[in-house]
Amino acid sequence: MDFNLKRRRLLALLAASAWFGSRKSKSLASPAIADNGGTALGPAAEILAILAESKQEYDLSALLCGIWQGEKTIISTAIGNSQTNVPATTAMHLRAGGVTITCICLVLLRLVDRGLVNLDDLVARWWPKLPRAKTVTLQQLANSTSGYADFEQDQTFIDANNYNPFRQWQTQELLDIAFATPLLYEPGESWNYSHTNFVVLGELLQRITGQPMDKLLEQEIFAPLGLGHSSYPHSSEIPPPVLHAFSQDRDVFEDSTYWNPSWTSFSGMMISTLGDLSMLALAIAKGSLLSPQGIQAQIAPTTVGLSTNRADLYYGLGIVYANGWLVQNPRFGGYNLFLAALPSQSLAMVVATTIGLNSSDEAHSTLIARKLVQSLNPNQPIPNFG
Repeated sequence: MDFNLKRRRLLALLAASAWFGSRKSKSLASPAIADNGGTALGPAAEILAILAESKQEYDLSALLCGIWQGEKTIISTAIGNSQTNVPATTAMHLRAGGVTITCICLVLLRLVDRGLVNLDDLVARWWPKLPRAKTVTLQQLANSTSGYADFEQDQTFIDANNYNPFRQWQTQELLDIAFATPLLYEPGESWNYSHTNFVVLGELLQRITGQPMDKLLEQEIFAPLGLGHSSYPHSSEIPPPVLHAFSQDRDVFEDSTYWNPSWTSFSGMMISTLGDLSMLALAIAKGSLLSPQGIQAQIAPTTVGLSTNRADLYYGLGIVYANGWLVQNPRFGGYNLFLAALPSQSLAMVVATTIGLNSSDEAHSTLIARKLVQSLNPNQPIPNFG
C-alpha cells in the first residue's frame, strides 16, 4: 500500500473516532477487537478506516457493514444517514433484492434433500403449458441455463417501470414479456442471468409444496435460522426502522424506498436487516440448512465454460462461486447489497449502501467488500465482477 493511501485511511478512521491499530495481522480469523471503552483495535480498526474512506470516496448516504466468524462478531456498524438528520443504524430494515433468489434456491435444495423433487425434474411435471416445459429442468432454472430471456432487459418493461415505479406487476405480465422473446439457446447449452428463471422457479415451488412463498420462506429459511426481522411482503411497505434508499435511475435524485418491488416477483421481494443477513450468510458458510449432497449441488460447477463462467468465478444455484467465496450482490431500487460467505473459515460478510447526490453509478457494496477482503485476507481475494 502506498503512503498516501495509508495516510488517507488513517485520517478517515480518525474522523470516525476510532484508532487505526497495528496492520501486522491480515487474517479475518483474528479475534475481534474492541476494548471496554469501545475503541476499535486491530482488524476492526482497519475495517472502520476503509469504510469511512469509502463512504467519502463514493459520496454514500449510508454504509452498513458486518463481518462475523462463527459466533464471533468482527464488526457490525452503520455510518451515515438514512434520511437527513436521521442516522443509519444496524437495526434498520432494507430490501434484500437478489438474496431472495439465494433463499428460494435453498428451499429447492431442501426439497431435494427430502426426496420431494430432483434437480433434473422437468418443469412440465407441474407446469405443462409453460414454454419449453418439456425440456427445461429445475436445475436449469436455478443456475440460469434454461435459455429464457430476462424480462428486465426488455425495453417495454424498462419504459413502463421507469414511468411508474409504484406499479403493481403481476407474475403473468412479467412472463408474457419474457416469452415474447424466443428462447436464447437450447436449455443447458449456454448461460444468461435472467430474472425470468426465478419467477418460474418461485411459482413452481408454490405448486410443489402447496404453500405461498411467504409461508414457504418462513418455514424453510427464516424460522430454522431465527431470522426474526426478515420477511417476504406482498406490498411495498417496509417495517420500521427503515433504511431509506435513493436512486438516479430516472435521471433525478429521488427517494426510492417505497418503489413497488412487485416487478421482481419471486426474485427480489425479501426484506431483512444486517443482523439477519449475517445469520443467513453464516448458515451458507456452514452449510447448516443442507445435507452434504445439497451443499455440493449448490456450488457444483455446472455452468463453468458457459458464457463468462470460469472455474474460479461461476454461477451456482442462486449464488455466485467466487474463488471460494459464495456471493450475492444485488442492486435493487436504490439499495445495493453484498452478501458473502467463506465456508473454509466459517466467515460471513454483509455490506449495504445507499447513494448520495453525487454518487457514481456503480455497485458500491461490491467495491467496498473487495477492498475489505484485499486488505484483510489478501490470499483469497474476491474476483472482479458485477
